Amino acid sequence: LRELALTPNSRILIIGAGETNKNISKYLQKHKYSNFAVFNRTKSKAEDLAAELKGKAYDLAELANYREGFDVIITCTSSIEPIITTEIYQSLLNGETGRKTIVDLAVPNDTDATVIENFPLNYIEVHTLNELSKSNLQERYQELIHAEKIIEQNINEFIPVLKQRRIEIAMREVPEKIKEIRKRADSVFADEIQSMDDQSREVLEKIINYMEKKYISVPMIMAKEIMLSDNQLHI
Repeated sequence: LRELALTPNSRILIIGAGETNKNISKYLQKHKYSNFAVFNRTKSKAEDLAAELKGKAYDLAELANYREGFDVIITCTSSIEPIITTEIYQSLLNGETGRKTIVDLAVPNDTDATVIENFPLNYIEVHTLNELSKSNLQERYQELIHAEKIIEQNINEFIPVLKQRRIEIAMREVPEKIKEIRKRADSVFADEIQSMDDQSREVLEKIINYMEKKYISVPMIMAKEIMLSDNQLHI
């Protein structure tokens, strides 16, 4: 119905006031449709549904005399004979020639085959809805497969990032440990260092600083290289 570009004031005839039509009517009302006429063999039930929809109620026998026009018929009764015959459909048109829509949810159908054959209309019945449901289900299944692929791709991209972050957390104590070792070495070899001339101490300081930086950076680089190599093996 959404694809038919109906307006909120489209004229909708509801034939039958059973549970199926109640549910459909409430759905239509929720989507702002507001022009309803309800027909039912037991008029009191038609009145109850019409009251909920703020529409008009009629006895089913009055259908043949209804002359207010329609855009959509939604029908679902327990009748074993067609409700919408060629004669009744012709009278419901009341001279209008535009394409109409019938949603026939009854089994057997409420619409006579001659109506479908002889008038321009959008005819939707249970088999059509079943096929549409299957099509929608297949589309959703394909979307699910696509979503699973996206999730899998994101997980695969996230794992290396997670590993790297874990390495960074595990290795962030390395600089402090290196500095502690250097401080301890300075203390242990304090006398020897103190006995060195200024130039020798300066060269030693440069060597120690260089080694300190390397001891900090090399493990990080090696860990990342191992991680990348491991990732390549799993691709």
